Amino acid sequence: MKLDEKLPVRIGMVGCGRATTMLHLPALQFVPGAKVVALADPNPEALHRASLQLAVEQCVSDYRALLDNPTIEAIAICAPVEFHVEIALAALDAGKHLFIEKPLSLTLEECDRLIDRAAGLPLQIMLGFNTRWHRLTRQARTLFQQGAVGPLEIVRSNLLTNYNKDLPDWRKRRISGGGVLLEMAMHHFDLWKYVLDEEVEEISAHSRSGTWEDESATVTARLGCGALASATFSECATQTNSMEIYGRNGSLWIDFYRFDGLQTSTTSENSGNIQARIRGLRKFVNEFPEAIATNRQGGEWRRSYIEEWRHFIGSVRGGGRMECGLEDGRRALAVALAAMESAATGKAVTVAKR
Repeated sequence: MKLDEKLPVRIGMVGCGRATTMLHLPALQFVPGAKVVALADPNPEALHRASLQLAVEQCVSDYRALLDNPTIEAIAICAPVEFHVEIALAALDAGKHLFIEKPLSLTLEECDRLIDRAAGLPLQIMLGFNTRWHRLTRQARTLFQQGAVGPLEIVRSNLLTNYNKDLPDWRKRRISGGGVLLEMAMHHFDLWKYVLDEEVEEISAHSRSGTWEDESATVTARLGCGALASATFSECATQTNSMEIYGRNGSLWIDFYRFDGLQTSTTSENSGNIQARIRGLRKFVNEFPEAIATNRQGGEWRRSYIEEWRHFIGSVRGGGRMECGLEDGRRALAVALAAMESAATGKAVTVAKR
């Protein structure tokens, strides 16, 4: 069935957990050309909660009913990671475009199976690395590419949250996709590649388990250019999401939760430098009006979800290149799996390449 390309892209959401109800559905309200028409989840309570957020044409327990609906053009996979590849393969067979939340899979073998199946198909497939679409990520990437920091020496990431209540069981066990190294850290593993255009060659990790596995973790890594990276991740701490990039000529600092969260400095400046602080004040004043407008859409973080969906919808309708695809998902997973192996063995691990 050929659909009118002037009409909104009709989307079926598979999985109605936190990512869908708190992140994707609110963001999609601000995306022209997108219409969620169906929801699927085997949990009737989760399905009901999601259905209260918007009127949809179809609410089902089995995702296959969405694949059988010829009016649905795209499937968003927000189910637990152990089902991602199964659902994605079925959706490709049904001729649906795909939006897949990270992680792509639990194993590289499953990733390769999906990549091989998707090769050559006239379908758009996107991975949900929303931080790529953050306004400050884009600005930092441009500045880095323009040589703002010079040759790279050190990158440091921090992603911490206190979202640790009412976690589903699958989020508590490594084997089913839980723990910060697989669920959270790969956002920054992907950023290291996207912003710096560097692969992680070797990684070492330590994790701390409590009520569930890998509640917190630290990571050190060596990048392909020889520069070093470090990171902290936790689901039992304060809300923090930042990245610092240090080179021989200067530095970039990004706070993804602040509208004025991008700062630069030279090697001759320190954090108390008066000129640097004046620049920061001017930046705050200049960007404040735009921040007010963005806040009406949920702030900078929500905006990153809006922008990733804009790109997806634009690629589906216009047939343009999808910036974040299956190979990006595989690459980030390879780093996360190496980190998990290192945390388990206490040894540095070389990251597997395709």
